[in-house]
Amino acid sequence: MAIYKGPLRPFKRTNDESLLVVDDLPQMRDMLRVMLKKNGYVNLSIAEGGKHALRHIAQKPIDLVITDWNMPNMSGIELLKHIKGDPRLYTIPVMMISDERASDKVLYAVEEGADGFLVKPFSENDLIKNIKLALAKSASTDEMKQKISEMRRLKLSKNYREALELGFEILKSTKNQRVALMTCECLYQVEEYDKAIAMIADTDEKSRSSQHSNLLGKIHLNLGQYDQGILALEQAVKMNPLNYERKIDLAGAYFAAGRNAEAEKVILSILTAHPTDLELISIAQIYLDQDQMDKAGDCLKQTVDPIKETVPVFNNYAVALRRADRLEDATDIYLKCLKIDPESDVLHYNLAVLYAKSNKREEARAAAEKALKLNPDNEHTKDLLMKLKN
Repeated sequence: MAIYKGPLRPFKRTNDESLLVVDDLPQMRDMLRVMLKKNGYVNLSIAEGGKHALRHIAQKPIDLVITDWNMPNMSGIELLKHIKGDPRLYTIPVMMISDERASDKVLYAVEEGADGFLVKPFSENDLIKNIKLALAKSASTDEMKQKISEMRRLKLSKNYREALELGFEILKSTKNQRVALMTCECLYQVEEYDKAIAMIADTDEKSRSSQHSNLLGKIHLNLGQYDQGILALEQAVKMNPLNYERKIDLAGAYFAAGRNAEAEKVILSILTAHPTDLELISIAQIYLDQDQMDKAGDCLKQTVDPIKETVPVFNNYAVALRRADRLEDATDIYLKCLKIDPESDVLHYNLAVLYAKSNKREEARAAAEKALKLNPDNEHTKDLLMKLKN
């Protein structure tokens, strides 16, 4: 998916900010449109769901996203995670709208970086007040906030060493918990586990979040310390029970430790709670890791077409199908994935392998040539193409 790459817009005093309203219910979209236009917000885009919203963001710069929480396929919280997890989008403020101000929901939204939280039913004044607060917050020119934003950009761009250098510099002058957590996450990525564990241990008990516990769990798992890792992941689930990603991580840990019955119990609790497409896809990857292709397929069949971020899971499933000689099913998945990510040399190469196995030499050669054009240094593609030409 193409992403708008122009300069970030400066804060404007007039109400011509570009707002994106995301809700699957027509009546809510209409109500928000009326309220916003009445207050001078005329530069509006409307999306019917999370995936539709991402297409809007790809086409034009957006100054604020206002999204409902409960939506099918991609929920509002998943849209929030997507925006805040993308180095090109993370500066866009996101305001969440929910049917209830449950403490678990507020906690979840805050952990994921929401810039505002509004509960239905709400007044027009409440809506406009929250919008102005979110826009003002994003327009801040405070030097420390700019440094923290730059650290986040470096981390999201996977420049972990540079992010660490900036993080430690910031922490010399302020005990910012978000910066400390990002520093721990960067230490995890560069495999400096002891330093990350020490920083988490030094975090004030009141400041600890499910993110700290989840990160600690992953560190212990990478060190082969399954019991400690599982205890930390269980704590993360207790702290943020609405975050099914935490439960999915826990299920994966149970499988890794050979505690399969407990893993299946956790997965069942998610499957019976109307999971979103992204959650189903994450569960499918866990099953693929366990060589349980059929269960992975059952999860993926409940989803709609992949998005770019989920293509790798569908690719892994197609590889499993190919190895099981379910060649037509694998072909269908590769063709769907290539519609989403046509510039992936990996997908073209795997499709070429599949066609070769199906004795479709012309199609295999065309796919291999495309893969080699996209990645001229891939020796596997060169070898395959040479075999196909002989």
